[in-house]
Parts: sequence; structure tokens; C-alpha cells
Amino acid sequence: MPMNRDFVKSHGLGNDYIVMTRFPGEMTPEKIRLVCDRNFGIGSDGILLLTGTDEPFGLRIFNPDGSEAEKSGNGLRIFAKFLFEFGYAKSRIFKIQTIGGQVTAEVFPGKDNRVGRVQVDMGKASVDPVDIGIPGRTQPFVEELLELAPDLRIKGTAISVGNPHFVFFRDDIDESLMREWGPRIENHPLFPRRINTQMVRVTGPSEIEIRIWERGAGWTLASGSSSCAAATVAVLLGKVKSPVKVRMPGGMLAIDVSGEREIRMEGPVSEVFEGDMSPDLLAVLSAM
Repeated sequence: MPMNRDFVKSHGLGNDYIVMTRFPGEMTPEKIRLVCDRNFGIGSDGILLLTGTDEPFGLRIFNPDGSEAEKSGNGLRIFAKFLFEFGYAKSRIFKIQTIGGQVTAEVFPGKDNRVGRVQVDMGKASVDPVDIGIPGRTQPFVEELLELAPDLRIKGTAISVGNPHFVFFRDDIDESLMREWGPRIENHPLFPRRINTQMVRVTGPSEIEIRIWERGAGWTLASGSSSCAAATVAVLLGKVKSPVKVRMPGGMLAIDVSGEREIRMEGPVSEVFEGDMSPDLLAVLSAM
């Protein structure tokens, strides 16, 4: 039956989201930041807001800094689980509409009808600068040098999987460098819409390891769209063969990349709790 609580909190490999069917008052960046705050609010890596209860189900995705995201792989799996378990979706396969495009989700419920895994057809990847949000450029940014400082340039590829990503490869994973370079790349002048970033290490013929800096969220344990972007670039450059296992600090996702750059993602999802906002929190939100 439809949810009668204020929110459901779930996670995909430690990347957690609050699912809501309504938001108290106007949904401003300031209010979103408070709700997502882990000390003063509910705490999450973002908010998933149901905007259409008929298929294709409408979804808006908000980052913890208050900005809006086009697409989220983990968010889509969480949202698909929510739609099925709360009775909005009547079948195991259904469509979801995001501002980054329409996707098809398939849920795999167990005997208790709870969903533990979800597969999402994420659409087609693009290296077109227009899709990535690089103004004034006509040629794809593929394995080119991005200058972060006069003495620091990183070779990488810009790609869109419904949202923009910059993917670069290293022989070793260095989390301290990723935390330093991530915000520089996110806010680089080449990407006025900002960009997600993945540091990638090839670990096998069909396996990669990544670290993630998410636009609007920062350091993240796992990301579905980042996994899709990193796997797709690795396949396009001939570094691995599809399907690709993508390992992150939060866990592993399976990504299939077709010859036409169509992407299918599959991975786990888990609910944490349902809840209601307290009168104290609602009072603070209403005063904003």
C-alpha cells in the first residue's frame, strides 16, 4: 500500500537516500541541505522525490548541497525498490522518468516480496560535449589532458550517462589524491555545470576498482552512475571487456556495456528505516 510515513531511508552499497512522496513546504536548497545534514537533519547522500504515481513514475533527485541531479544509479535502484514494495509499481519491470532521461528498472523480490537486487537499463552513454555540458567544444574530450594547476595535468575522458563524468586511470588507487583532485575537477572551468569524477584502476580483464567524487555530494562510498561511466570508458578504450565488475569501498556493481554504449546496471539495495519528521524539525523547516 502507498507510504503513509514522511520518508523511507535506504542505501545502495552505503550510498544512502531519503525517499519522499511529499516535502514540507517549498523545496529550497536550504531546506534540502538541512534534511540531508547528518547532525541537524535526517542525514543522507540525497533526496528522491516521487513526482508521478503513474508509469513512467516521476523522480526528482536532489544532492545534499541542495542542487538537483539528472540521474543516480544507486538512487534509481533505491527508488525502484520503494515503488515495488509500497505498491506503486504493479509488475517487476517498469519505467522511471528522470530529468536525465527515462530508464527501465527490474526488481527481484524474494519470498517475502522484499527487493534485495535491482537491475536498471541506464540508457546510452554519450561523449558529445553538448551532453556533458562543455560549452564551445565540438570534439569529444577523450583521453586529453585537464589542467588542474600549472604543474598538474590529468589525462582523462568526459562522458555522460544521463549526468556528466570525468574518468581517469591510474596504476594505483590513492584516496588522498582523489579527495584533493575531486573538488578541483568538479569545479573546473571546462565544466560550468560541474562534473562527477572517478579514479579508476584496472584489476582484471573484466574488472575495475574506482574511487568517487560526486558532484554536489563529495567523497562517496559507492555510485551507480559513476560505475556506469567508469565501466563504459574502460570498455570504449579497450582496457576491459563487458560485462564489468566495478568495485568500490561500499561494494560491487555489475555493469554491462553494449557495442552501442547502452548500459545495464545490477546491484543490491537495502532499506534502513521508515520515519516521520518530528515537530521540532518541521518547525525549523517552516521557519526557513
